Amino acid sequence: MELLLPIVSILGLYWFSVSFFLAKRQLALTAKCDEGPELMKDILGLSPLEVERIFSAHDPQKGCWLDRRIDSLVILVVDALRFDFARYGLPLSIGARIGDEEGTELFRRTHSHTSKRTNRTTSSQLLQFVADPPTVTMQRLKGLTTGSLPTFADISGNFGGSSIDEDSWVQQLKDTPYERRGLQFPSRLGFVGDDTWVDLFPTQFEESFPYPSFNTRDLDTVDNGCLKELPRLLNHLRRSGETEDELEVIVSHFLGVDHVGHTYGPNDEHMAQKLNQMDAALSTTLELIDESSKCHLVLIFGDHGMTEDGNHGGGSDYEINAALFVHFSPACGDMPVDLAPQMGSKYIQEAFQSIHQIDLVPTISILLGLPIPYANLGGIAPTLLGSVGIQETTAALALNAAQVWRYFSIYSSTANKLPRLPELKERLDEAIHIYKEALSHPEAIDSNAYYKASGLFKVFLVEAAELGHQVWTRFDTVGMILGGSVVFLALIVQASAMYLAALVVRLPPVNHWFEMGMTASFIIFHSGVLSFGNSYIEAEQSILMFMMGMMGFAIFLRMRHSKAGGHAAIVPYIPLLLPILSRLSEVVVSGHGLDPSLRIHAAHDVLVFLPSLMGLLILRFYWWHRASEKPTHGLFSFGFFHWVVDATTILFVARSWVDKRSLDHDENGNGYFWMRLAIMAVLCSTPITIYPLFESSTKSNLRTDSTETLSPGLTFMAKILILIMIVTGPATAATVLIACLQGWMLFLLCSATGFYAVSSMMSTLC
Repeated sequence: MELLLPIVSILGLYWFSVSFFLAKRQLALTAKCDEGPELMKDILGLSPLEVERIFSAHDPQKGCWLDRRIDSLVILVVDALRFDFARYGLPLSIGARIGDEEGTELFRRTHSHTSKRTNRTTSSQLLQFVADPPTVTMQRLKGLTTGSLPTFADISGNFGGSSIDEDSWVQQLKDTPYERRGLQFPSRLGFVGDDTWVDLFPTQFEESFPYPSFNTRDLDTVDNGCLKELPRLLNHLRRSGETEDELEVIVSHFLGVDHVGHTYGPNDEHMAQKLNQMDAALSTTLELIDESSKCHLVLIFGDHGMTEDGNHGGGSDYEINAALFVHFSPACGDMPVDLAPQMGSKYIQEAFQSIHQIDLVPTISILLGLPIPYANLGGIAPTLLGSVGIQETTAALALNAAQVWRYFSIYSSTANKLPRLPELKERLDEAIHIYKEALSHPEAIDSNAYYKASGLFKVFLVEAAELGHQVWTRFDTVGMILGGSVVFLALIVQASAMYLAALVVRLPPVNHWFEMGMTASFIIFHSGVLSFGNSYIEAEQSILMFMMGMMGFAIFLRMRHSKAGGHAAIVPYIPLLLPILSRLSEVVVSGHGLDPSLRIHAAHDVLVFLPSLMGLLILRFYWWHRASEKPTHGLFSFGFFHWVVDATTILFVARSWVDKRSLDHDENGNGYFWMRLAIMAVLCSTPITIYPLFESSTKSNLRTDSTETLSPGLTFMAKILILIMIVTGPATAATVLIACLQGWMLFLLCSATGFYAVSSMMSTLC
C-alpha cells in the first residue's frame, strides 16, 4: 500500500506527459528524382497504361516528377511580416502590384518609367500565410523548407547541432542531378541575412553573408547587410543559364521588423519607418527582377506575425497570420490560375484559397522541377503553379497526395501509430477513383472529371495536414486534465496523510530527503523538460502562476505554527497572498522589453515603475542592513560596497527609463548610455561576490552559526535580479519586485514549517 500512491502519481504524470508533449521522429529517407511513376503505381494503384498517359507530355530531361516551370527563385523573408503590415504598410512594392489604388498611384508618381507594369496584377498575389505554433523563426524555417511540422521535442536519429537532417527542397537542389532539370551547370544558392539559415543549412549556400540575429535591440545591422549584399547576389541571378557562377535560388532574410516589434511594439512610429525602408528595398528588388528576360518567381513573406506587444511564439491570430506575396516576372506570362470557382464546393474553394506555410514546399518543388520532400505534409497551391492545363495540375496534386500517403504509411509502421488512417485512406480512394475515370477518356478530355479529382486530392491533402496538426502541433487537452487530476489527487491524499501524521509524531529526517528529492524532480521536469513542449510557450505564464500558488498551498499543509517565530501572524495568510501577487504580476507583465516611450503598458507607468524601483532599493538596503548587524560585519564592509554599487545601478536604470520615456528623440537616445553604465556596474561588481561566496560557504561547514554565508549569497542574488531587469528592460522592475516578495513569503513558510535545513540558517535575516 505504501507504493500505491507513488505508482498512481507516476501513471498520472505519464498520462499528462503523453498528452502534453508533441514529439515527431525524423525519418532518414529522401525522395528520389525518378520515382514519380512508381508513386503513381505503387501508392495510388494506377495501371501502367494510366501512368503512361499522365507522363506522356513530361520530358524527363526538364524536371524530375514534372517539368520545371521557372528559371530561378528569389525568397525575401521579412521577419514577423504580419498580414496587415504587408497589406497597408508596403504600398510601393506590394500595394502597387495587387491593384491597391493608393499604392498604385504612389507607385506611378515615384516610378513613372515603370508604371506600365502596375497593371500586370494577374502575376501577383497577396495571401494570408498561416504559420503553425511554435511561431519562432527556427521552427518556421524548418517547416518552410521540409514541409513538415517541427516541434520543440523533435526526435532525430542523431543529436548533432541544429542543422536540418530531414529531406528539404534546399537539399534536393544540391542532390538532384542538374541534367535531369534541363540545366547546364549545378544549382548554386546565395544567402544574406539572419544567420539562422546558415545554422540550418551550413554547407548548402555557395555565396553566404550571415549576420548575427541575437540582439533584438539592434534594428538595422542585419537589414543594412541585406541592402548591401542583395544587389550583388541579384547580379548573379540566372540570366542565360550558360555560365556556372549564376544563382538559381537567392534567400534574403530581413530582421528589422521583428526587432522593432520586440523593442517598440507594432504600433510605434519606428515600425512605420522600418516598413518604409522595407518597402523601398522590396520595390527596387522587384523592379530589377522584372527587367530580366528569364522567368523568375519572387516570394516575399513573414515567417510569423507578432502580438500587440511585439512578441511571438504562441498560436494567437496575430502570431500565426503572416503575409505571403507571390510575384512572377513578366517573362513568365500571366502565371497564376484560380481554379477554385470551378470547383463548386465551398469547402474545396476554401481549401484552395488557404495557404499554410507548409503548402509552399511542394509548390516550390514542382515549380523547380524537384521531387517533393519525403516528409512533406503540405498541399500544392494550384493558384501558384502557373498557366498550365488542368491535366498537369491534377497530376501534380496526385503526386503530392501519393507522397503524403507514403510518408504516413511508413511513419505509422516504423515510428508511431497514427490515428484515423482508415478514414483518410477512404478520402484518398475516392479521389483516385475519380482520377481513373478522367484518365479513361484520353481522346476527349473530360475537364469536369479532372477538376473534381483535383478538388478531392486537395481535400485529402487538407485532411492529412489536419491529422498532422492534431498529432504534432495540438496537445490533448482532455488527457492533460485527466492526467493532471490524477497527480493532483494523489498529492492531496499524500499531503493529507503527512499532515495528519505530523499532528501525532514529528516526521523523521528521511522524509525531508524525500521531499527535497521530489522538489528537485519537479524543478527538472518543469524547467528542463516542459520547456520543450509547443504548448508550454503559449501557457508558460499561467503554468508558473498556478504552480506558485500550489507550492504555497502544499507548504501550508506542512506548517507547524510552533516554529513560525516572529512571523506567526502572517504565515497563515501567505498561501492566499502568493496567488494574489501572481495575478498582480499578470497586470504588469506586458510591455517587458518594449521601449518606455510607448506609454501604453502598465509596467511603464510612473505610478508602477518608480515605486517598484523604490521597493527594490528598500529591499536591497534591508538585506545589507540585516547582514551588517552581525558582529563580523562593519559599516564599510563587503556588503556596504555592493549595496552602494547596486543602488547606483538601480539609479542608472531609473535615469535610462526617464530618458527613454521622453518624446524628444534627442533625449530618447541618451537612455542607452545610462543603461550601458548600469550593465558595466553589474558585470564589474558581480565577479567580486563569487570568492566571498565560496569562502563563506566553506567556513559555514566548520561552524554551527553559518549566517556569514548570507551576505555574499544575497548580494550575488541581487546582482542576478538587477541584471535580468537590465537585459529584459526597465519595465521588469515591477515583476522582479513581486518575484522577490513571493520568494520572501515562500521563505517564511519554509522557516515556519522547518521544510528545509536552510530555513533555520536564514531565519536570522528575516
